[in-house]
Amino acid sequence: MAQLVTFGEAMVRLSPPGPMVIEQASHLDMFPASSELNAAVTAQRLGLSTRFVSRFAADPLGRFLVNKTREHGIDTAFVQWSEEHRQGLYFYENGVPPRPGMAYYDRGHSAFSYVQPGEFAWNAAFQGAAVFHTSGINPALNDTVHRATLEAVQTAKDLGLKVSFDFNYRSKLWEKPKAAEVLQQYMPYVDILFTSAGDAETILGLRHLDGEELAQRIAKDYAVPTVCLVHRSPNPESLWRVTSLSHGTLYHADQRGTMRAVERLGAGDALAGGFLTGFLEEGPQLAVQIANASMTLKNTYQGDFSYITREAVDSHLAGDFSMVKR
Repeated sequence: MAQLVTFGEAMVRLSPPGPMVIEQASHLDMFPASSELNAAVTAQRLGLSTRFVSRFAADPLGRFLVNKTREHGIDTAFVQWSEEHRQGLYFYENGVPPRPGMAYYDRGHSAFSYVQPGEFAWNAAFQGAAVFHTSGINPALNDTVHRATLEAVQTAKDLGLKVSFDFNYRSKLWEKPKAAEVLQQYMPYVDILFTSAGDAETILGLRHLDGEELAQRIAKDYAVPTVCLVHRSPNPESLWRVTSLSHGTLYHADQRGTMRAVERLGAGDALAGGFLTGFLEEGPQLAVQIANASMTLKNTYQGDFSYITREAVDSHLAGDFSMVKR
């Protein structure tokens, strides 16, 4: 049985090598990509048993994604297949500062975009699980996916699972007023919320707040038991701080060690997967520590998946920042 169940769309990502842009590339590299699946991969690699629920096109691209999911030991028993619709794609150029990374979506009429309420056996999928994780990317696709996702969230809540939700606002998928209207419908069911200051402003209207104050306002205004976010650290030697307010108590973990970002995509998902792993093992103190280490290490891997190991995370937490191990 899976301890963590996640639900979302997986896509095939196509990227030119290194920092090249598509116009200059002679070939594109192919990667699996999905916020909710990224989180599951991190959690599974750190020791949780996980399950990914989705719908794929019954074609080589869909099989590529399912194979990559299974490669990490994630259960796919509740994945559905579509003979009618395509697999969603997106193209990504990995920018080098000051040039930003650029994503171009090609996900219209994808298999997942046609999911509807009542199509997934959630009671069976959630059997034995402790946490259900999903994000605001799903309802951004269309109203039927929103209703299917809300149904999953409500069912998880009714069955006693903790509901974990990441706002994951995507400006290329919908406008801010619509996102705020729809995503606030999820708030009464959320037990663990992942957000950034920008997403909290967009979705909840909480402006000019960051760090502890933002976490406290969300917990107070929306009765969310646990809030987790990343913000600027007061420690000048740290790039960021992970803060969680859980049942009224604040927990922190500062980024540590020198870091060179190879690719930033998936770092927030690695944080979520790491946090949920630590939360289920011991609680929020370990959760922020593993979340921070997972996010730091994810920046060093190419692709949306994080290839971290528990040994690497434990070594990072122990303060071992060796450049070479042999």
